[in-house]
Amino acid sequence: MKSPDPAQPSLPDVARLRPRQQMAMECALCARPLGGSGRVLGEVRHRGLLFRLWVCLRDCHR
Repeated sequence: MKSPDPAQPSLPDVARLRPRQQMAMECALCARPLGGSGRVLGEVRHRGLLFRLWVCLRDCHR
């Protein structure tokens, strides 16, 4: 089992995200619009569905 990376932020609770954050239109951490840029934070399952969460390309202003 791999131990969590302390430099990697923890994944947010999908149920608490706004729909635009769930659909990768906005950053999953700070809710800024991603536009054509962003990076994958991680993947989580919620109610049996897989969500790929995206965050700002560079420094996220949480």
